[in-house]
Amino acid sequence: MPGIGGISIATNLLANAVSLNLNRNQGMLQTAVTRLSSGLRINNAADDPSGMAIATRLNLQSQGFDQGSLNIQDANNAATVADGALQTETNILQRIRDLAVEASSDITSDSDKLSLQAEVSQLLLEINRISQNTNFNGAYLLSGSHEGFTSQVNFNAIINSNSVLATQITVGQSNTLVNSITYLQTNNSSIDGTMELQVAQLTATQQGVIFSFICSATNSYSQVCVATVAAGAPAITFFWDGVTVNTGACIGTLDVGVTTYIKITQYVSAASNPSNPAFTVQDGPNQGAVISIGFLATNTQTLRISNINVAGSIGTGSGTIAAEDTIGQVDYALTQLLGTRAQLGAIIVRLSEDEDNNNIASTNLTASASNITDLNVAQETTEYTKLQILVQVGTSVLAQSNVNAQSVLALFR
Repeated sequence: MPGIGGISIATNLLANAVSLNLNRNQGMLQTAVTRLSSGLRINNAADDPSGMAIATRLNLQSQGFDQGSLNIQDANNAATVADGALQTETNILQRIRDLAVEASSDITSDSDKLSLQAEVSQLLLEINRISQNTNFNGAYLLSGSHEGFTSQVNFNAIINSNSVLATQITVGQSNTLVNSITYLQTNNSSIDGTMELQVAQLTATQQGVIFSFICSATNSYSQVCVATVAAGAPAITFFWDGVTVNTGACIGTLDVGVTTYIKITQYVSAASNPSNPAFTVQDGPNQGAVISIGFLATNTQTLRISNINVAGSIGTGSGTIAAEDTIGQVDYALTQLLGTRAQLGAIIVRLSEDEDNNNIASTNLTASASNITDLNVAQETTEYTKLQILVQVGTSVLAQSNVNAQSVLALFR
């Protein structure tokens, strides 16, 4: 500050000097009041330009994670709704299976079987209703409209009983039926159904195995062939649904009436389903931070039970093969449903972990932004008190400096 050489009335140098410091202190006091009232160290870009930019980006990321967690909660709730519907469908299938087991007994009269099928038909309609109408916030979950990619289903055969009889029949080049059908080309079988192998007394001295097949899609029954099983009998080869079936040259003596049922499931190719994409859930703050969740259709057609009929063998001379086929069909459907439920359960677990990760990230980002923007209240209170004192002193000194200028009038007396 320049020195003052004497008394001046043209310029009040003392008042100017005091005013300069007073204005500076008042500005700093105003900043301190703003910070204390807001609790923030940065209230505008001028307070800390780079700090504000960094803190704003951190807060945007934190808010994005928070919204992602809300999206995950919605997806989790949708999966829970779907799982509840699948539980109901599972209960229905268990009831249908009980009815099929009851109808599989020849002691059950034809009229009773028709009554059992009447209940089965209604239960199938209910499965379709659940599949078509289960939705979350208007988005249908089990209709197949959001199933996304579906994997390939291989042609397979499952021996349900009396495997000793069944494994003496070979298919293709393998040694046993259970292995050979598994290893066949996956597109060999085009239909679902049940093959019945029943030991019969063909003549007074010769036994045989009667091969019968019921098509699940049409409930049509046909006798494929009869294979002799007497010692030394020649092998018999027949073709069924594009598959070569060979009987052994000598199966041996078996008890008449022994029966086995082999469940045949057709090949279904994989599908990308571009018109039925999986749900996309934005689970994070950035572009592309998404997860896909597919909900498979669970109607009677996709579960392969649309045409089951526990009374379908009445009048065909085929015994209870239709009811037996129903048991196999329902077992397959239950396997599909339970697999879908397991997948949903895994999705729910994954979403829960994803939400937990979002919450941790949001908390840490908020803490980082807080370190930049939040006010050290104790330090700022001390600064505020100091500035209050300086402003009060400065105001008093400014008043005195204005009074000092009036001393010039004494020279004119």
